[in-house]
Amino acid sequence: MGDDLQDLPVLRRAGFSAAPADAAPGVRAAVHWVSASGGGRGAARECIEHVLRAQGIWRTAVADYLGS
Repeated sequence: MGDDLQDLPVLRRAGFSAAPADAAPGVRAAVHWVSASGGGRGAARECIEHVLRAQGIWRTAVADYLGS
């Protein structure tokens, strides 16, 4: 996950790249996924949930926290 132009070289090499909602426009346009949240406002947590759900392991990952 990156939010500014200096992050672009690494983001372009990543298998999955992401940016917070308030990232620079060029970064948002270059990544695979953009959070609805801004940086420091839950974007990383939202990205982690997105990845775990895509992998089908969200429920297992949070089962202890949800008491299920």
